[in-house]
Amino acid sequence: MHFSSGQPVARSAQAAYRGSGTPCCPSSAASPATPWASFTLGTTKTAGVKCSNRTGHVLRLHLRNVHADYLDEFYGDNIGLVGEISNSLLSMDRLVHLDLSMNSLEGPSGHMPEFLGSLTRLRYLNLSGIPFCGRVPPQLGNLSNLQHLDLSCQFCTGRMYSRDISWVARIPNLQSLGMNWLNLSTIVDWPYVVNMIPSLKTLGLGGCSLQTANHSLPHINLTKLERLDLSDNIFAHPMARGWFWNLTSLQHLYLADTELYGQAPDALAHMTSLQVLDLSYNRNMGIMTTCFRNLCNLRSLDLSSCQSDGNIKDIIARMPQCPLNKLQELHLGSNNITGIMPDLIAHLTSLVVLDISVNNLNGGIPHGVGLLSSLRELDLSSNNLSGPVPSEIGMLRNLTILDLEDNNLSGHVPSEIGMLCNLIMMDLGGNNLNGDFTEEHFTSLMRLKELDLTGNSLRIAVGPDWIPPFSLEYTHLGSCQLGPLFPAWLQFQVDILLMDISSTGIVDRLPDWFNTTFAKVTYLDISKEIGGRLPRNMEFMSLQSLFINSNKLTGEIPNLPRNITFLDMSGNCLSGNLPSNIGTQYLSSLAVSSNQITGSIPESFCKAEFLEALELSSNLFEGQVPQCFGAKNISFLMLSNNRFSGNFPSFLKDWKQLTSLDLPRNSFFGRLPLWIEDLVELRFLRLNQNLFSGEIPATISNLSRLHHLNLAGNALSCAIPWHLSNLTAMTRKYVKDSTVDSDTYGNYSDMVHAYDFASVVLKGRELNYSIGIWDLVSIDLSFNQLTGVIPEEIAALDGLINLNLSWNQLTG
Repeated sequence: MHFSSGQPVARSAQAAYRGSGTPCCPSSAASPATPWASFTLGTTKTAGVKCSNRTGHVLRLHLRNVHADYLDEFYGDNIGLVGEISNSLLSMDRLVHLDLSMNSLEGPSGHMPEFLGSLTRLRYLNLSGIPFCGRVPPQLGNLSNLQHLDLSCQFCTGRMYSRDISWVARIPNLQSLGMNWLNLSTIVDWPYVVNMIPSLKTLGLGGCSLQTANHSLPHINLTKLERLDLSDNIFAHPMARGWFWNLTSLQHLYLADTELYGQAPDALAHMTSLQVLDLSYNRNMGIMTTCFRNLCNLRSLDLSSCQSDGNIKDIIARMPQCPLNKLQELHLGSNNITGIMPDLIAHLTSLVVLDISVNNLNGGIPHGVGLLSSLRELDLSSNNLSGPVPSEIGMLRNLTILDLEDNNLSGHVPSEIGMLCNLIMMDLGGNNLNGDFTEEHFTSLMRLKELDLTGNSLRIAVGPDWIPPFSLEYTHLGSCQLGPLFPAWLQFQVDILLMDISSTGIVDRLPDWFNTTFAKVTYLDISKEIGGRLPRNMEFMSLQSLFINSNKLTGEIPNLPRNITFLDMSGNCLSGNLPSNIGTQYLSSLAVSSNQITGSIPESFCKAEFLEALELSSNLFEGQVPQCFGAKNISFLMLSNNRFSGNFPSFLKDWKQLTSLDLPRNSFFGRLPLWIEDLVELRFLRLNQNLFSGEIPATISNLSRLHHLNLAGNALSCAIPWHLSNLTAMTRKYVKDSTVDSDTYGNYSDMVHAYDFASVVLKGRELNYSIGIWDLVSIDLSFNQLTGVIPEEIAALDGLINLNLSWNQLTG
C-alpha cells in the first residue's frame, strides 16, 4: 500500500503496511503483552496493527482516520492517509480485519481495487469514507467469511455505483452491510437480494437513489435484522406499501426523506421491538391516524416535516402507553398540528427531547410541563402559544435547551427560570414578554452559552457591579432595554462570538474594554443611539460582520478588522477619509451612506474581488471612481448624492451580475455607452441629476429585467429610443424568475430598503417613496433636451406606475 506520511513510522508497522510475505511483527513491536502497534501516519493516529502471538502474521490492520467524520470527510483538513491501496496487501494472507476508513486512499484511478476480493479470510472490511468512484467490484462477493462490510461514503454521492448487487448474496455469514450513498438507482430487485442473507443484523442503503420499496416478498428471511436505514431514497409511493413493515425483529428503522406519503400500516403495531423510528421529511402524511400505543420499547420517534395534520391531544394520545415508559425523544416539528397542549401527559414523563416547533398550537404552555422532569430539550418555537411562561418550567433541572421563540407569550418571565442549572441555550425571542429580567433570573445559569430575548419589551435590570455566573457565546438582546449606560456586565463575556444589542436604549459611548472583551466576536449588531468615536485597533478583532448603523458616531473611521465581510456604518456622523485597508479581499458588503465622509474611494477596493454591494450615498466623496475594481460579481453600486465625476464608469461593462446602479446627484458626464445592454441583470437604474449628454442609447431597451429607469435632469438629446416594449419587466405579463425575483434584491433587501434617497418625481412633485421606490415600475426622462415623437410602444408598458417625460421638447 502506497501512502504519504508526515511523520516517521514504527518499523514493524511500516513492514506490515507494505505487505511483507514473512511474519512481520517482531516481538519488540508486538509482544503478547502489547499486541498492538500504535503509530501516526500523516494526520492519522491509528490503532495500528495486531499480529498473531504465535506466528507473528498480521491479523488485523485498523488504520481508520479517527480525526475525521462524515461531516468533514470531504471538506475538512483531516484527510488522513493519502495514496492508494497496493496489491502487495495480498501477501497478508492471514488478514481477518481491515479498516482503512475515512482516508484518502482512492489513488490515481479513483476505483476500488478488485483484488480485495482475494483476501478470502477477511471477516471485517471497512472502506467507508474513501472517495472512490466507478463500479463497486463484484469480486467482493468472493469474501465468503465476511461478517462486516461497509462501503458507505456520504459526500461521495453518485461517485460509486452498482447495477447488480447479487454478489452480496454469496456472503452467507454477513451480519452488517453498509452501502449508504452508493448509486443503486437501476437496481429494482434489491429487497430480494438482501432477503437471501438471513444472517443480516444491520443494513444501510440510505441515499442510494433506490426507486421503490413497493415489493411483495413471499417469505421474510431477515428474522435477525435489527437496523435498517433506507433514508434519502426516492420511493414516492404510499408508506403502507413498503415491504419492510413485516420485519418484526427491527429495533431501528430509518425512512427519513424517502418521499413516502400517507400513514404507516396497521402492521406497525406488531413491530414491538422498535426502539427508533424515523419518518421525518416525507410528504403529505395527512391526518395522523397511526397508533404507536403498543410500541413499548420505542425510545425515539421522529415525525418532523411530514405535512402531518391533527390535534395535539389526539396525537399525544397515540403515543406509547405502557407500564414502563421508554420514549425519550419525540420530534413533531414543522407540521400542521393544531389545538391546545394537554396539561397531563403522564405516559410521556420519560421524555428527554420534546420538539413541537413550527406548528399551529394555540393556548398556553401547560403547567403540567413541570412533570417532565427528564427533559433536556424543549422546543415549542414558532407556534401561536399565548399567555405567560409557566413558573413550573423551573422544575426541569435537567433542561439544556429551552426554545419558546416566535410565539405570542406575554407577561413577566418567572424568576424560577434561573433555577435551570444545566441550561445551555435559552430562546424567548419574538414574543410579547415584558417586565424585568433580574439577577435572580440568572442565578444558577452557570452553563448558559446562548441567550436570545430579541423582540420583547424586557428590561435587563442588574446592578452595575453584577458579575454573571455564565460565559455567553451567542447573545441576542435586540429591542430589550439595556441602557442608558453601556452594560458593565458585558465586559466579563470574553467568549462571545455573536452579539446583537441593537435598539436597546444605550446612549453611552463604546467602553475602553470594547476591543479586548469582544476580540473573539465575529458578528456584532450594535445599531441605534450609540455615540462617541469608534475605538482604535479594531483591525485586531475577529469581526466578520459589523452593523453599527443609525448611531451618533463621530470622528474618522479607524483601520478595520482584517477579516471584515459585511460592514454597515450608515446613518452616523463619521467624517474624514475611508481607511486605506477598507477594501479587504474578504469584503462582501459595505454601507457607509448618510455620513460626512470625504476624499476618494481608496485604491484598496481593487483587491476586493468578492465585493457584492457598495453603498456610499449621501456623503462628500469626490473625484473619479477607481477603474481597477477587482470585483466582478457586484450586484449593487449606490453612489448617489456625492461629488463624483468622470465618464460613465467603463469597468461596469464586466459587471454581468449588476442588479442596481444608482449614481444620481453627482457630476458624471459624457455619453451613455451602447454596451449598457450587456448589464442583463439590471433592474434598477438611476442616473438623474448628472451632466450626461448625447442620445439615450437604443440598446437600453434590451434590458428586459429593468423596471425602474430614471435619467432625469441631464442634458440628453435626440429622440426617445424605439422598441421600449422590450422592457418586459414593465409590463403586467412579466413573470418573475423565482430564483431571483421572488426577492428582487436577495440578501441585500434590508440595505436597499433602508436606502435614504428613496424619492421620485410624480406629476411635478418629488415624493418620498421610502421602501416602495425599489419596487416602483417607473420611467423618468424629465428635464432633458429630448426631441421628436413620443413612441407609441410606450403604451405597451402597462405595468408602469410612473411615466414622466415633462420638460423636454417632445411631440405626439
